[in-house]
Amino acid sequence: MAGTSFDVAVIGGGIAGLAAAHHAALAGVEVAHFVEHGMPGGLVLNVGTLDGWPAAGPVGGAELAGGLLASNEALGVTLLPSRVDAIEPGPAKLLRGPDGAWRARQVIVATGASLRTLQVPGAERLAGRGVSQCAWCDGGLYRDAEVVVAGGGDAALSEALHLGQFARSVTIVTRGETFRARRSYVSRIADDERFRLRWASEIVEVLGGDGVEAVRVRDRETGGEEIIACRGLFTFVGLLANTGLLPADVARDGHGAIVTDARFETASPGVFAVGAVRSGYGGRLSQAAGEATTAAELAAARCQE
Repeated sequence: MAGTSFDVAVIGGGIAGLAAAHHAALAGVEVAHFVEHGMPGGLVLNVGTLDGWPAAGPVGGAELAGGLLASNEALGVTLLPSRVDAIEPGPAKLLRGPDGAWRARQVIVATGASLRTLQVPGAERLAGRGVSQCAWCDGGLYRDAEVVVAGGGDAALSEALHLGQFARSVTIVTRGETFRARRSYVSRIADDERFRLRWASEIVEVLGGDGVEAVRVRDRETGGEEIIACRGLFTFVGLLANTGLLPADVARDGHGAIVTDARFETASPGVFAVGAVRSGYGGRLSQAAGEATTAAELAAARCQE
């Protein structure tokens, strides 16, 4: 087994975690990177082309994660395929999980967030049989079909645009009266007749036997309902911050995300939170990497004092 004592421990396998481990290692301290399972990269592994990432050309989520992982290995980061269930405070924080216990002087929590599921009749029963949360994975199954996307943010519109390459039509159902997504996505959808919009509406039931056949949609203003025939439903209705490993007395906002100061440190000294797990995170991948860099450099500097 790898060593059990480190200068900086980074928890979380997404881009924020990879970036935090990278910049802490660049500063010359001993870094452990805890990744619970699978290939590091998090939710972006499902994205074929990352919009807004500063690069000379198109870059995919798996490509970006793989490059950071290789670079971290070269820098001497210890990759631990282990879950961390709890962080106990102290000059040397104690990290506990099912595979053992470790100590670290500074801890960066980059556990991200999980996609919310649609809590309506039929959604759970038809998950994997027409209900999906990955257009990049499943879009090719819906060539010349009618599909529905639930959501109005960047993720929903990005996935809808990808589905538009295959589907005959894409109906976007959003609870708001406007989109919350970046302007470039909104413009592309507005200019394409394959996209149909249902504003101020919500899906209240997913219909089908062995697979999705339709969704029942309710107008939130009038209460009227209609059934929209479709073969696939893709849901992007928000995120749930993965905060369970942090003590209950670490402040959270009304949505459960971790509250930090301007340097991304929590109320527990020496414990940082960056990316989608943090209250106030802007939602862009480049912002997650920037937060990770700031926290990692501060954490490494403290270890060298």
